[in-house]
Amino acid sequence: MKRIAFLLFLTLTIILAGGSLFAQPADGANPDSTATDSTAIDSTVVPEDSIAAVPAPEPVEPEIVTAVEEEAEEIEKGGLFSDMAQFFRDGGPAMWAILIFLAAGIAIIVERFIFLFTIADMKPEKFMGRIAEFIRKGSIEGAIASCADKNAPLARIIEAALRNYRNTERDIQNAVDEMALAELPRLNARTGYLAMLANVSTMVGLLGTIFGLIAAFESVAAADPAEKSIMLANGISMAMSTTAFGLMSAIPLLIAHSFFTAKTDNLIDDIDRYSVMVINMLAQARKEG
Repeated sequence: MKRIAFLLFLTLTIILAGGSLFAQPADGANPDSTATDSTAIDSTVVPEDSIAAVPAPEPVEPEIVTAVEEEAEEIEKGGLFSDMAQFFRDGGPAMWAILIFLAAGIAIIVERFIFLFTIADMKPEKFMGRIAEFIRKGSIEGAIASCADKNAPLARIIEAALRNYRNTERDIQNAVDEMALAELPRLNARTGYLAMLANVSTMVGLLGTIFGLIAAFESVAAADPAEKSIMLANGISMAMSTTAFGLMSAIPLLIAHSFFTAKTDNLIDDIDRYSVMVINMLAQARKEG
């Protein structure tokens, strides 16, 4: 009985094992069939003809691209005033000091030009010809009235000589020297400040350059490696902007100083020459009278 039971158990085990082996290919075939079906479905949903039928993008004309790029560059660049404002901002606080010195210099230039070329420059040849005519005629009062109408230093000095024509030649010379001491400083007034403002503008520009370089190196030492180039560029821009603006302020101020100094020297030479001429004319008129 035990042998029969063992044979029956062995037979059932072989049957069950064989059934499982035959069942595995059937189960594995199902996924392959589904994959094949899905591939077939995908190929039917998106046919190759429809993919080829999609229109390609039209090429953009080069002229349109160039126009757009130029417009973008103009917007990015901005106008002249925006460039000047950016240049002023790059320079930092030193730019304000230089601007103040430049504004003061321009005010002095305008005032000196008006005085030296309109008030003090009175065409001395024509003026002295009229004074000499009055003296030859013996009309000293007429010559004094002609000088009183003018505000020029030459007219004031000649008037001082005419008002003392009855005195000695020494007294006339003293009167002329006294009036010259009062009038000649008007010719030199504030001209020297132009040279001073030019030198100070240059010095402040160099000082701003030093501060800019110090700020650049300090920021580079404490900045991240990715930001070092930007901070160094900003510091160098600040340094160069202050130097450039300082020179832009100093150069015209120095030119104006030299120009006004030469004009003042010419006016002083005219005063010396014509004052001596009047003294001699008064002495000759007194002798003849």
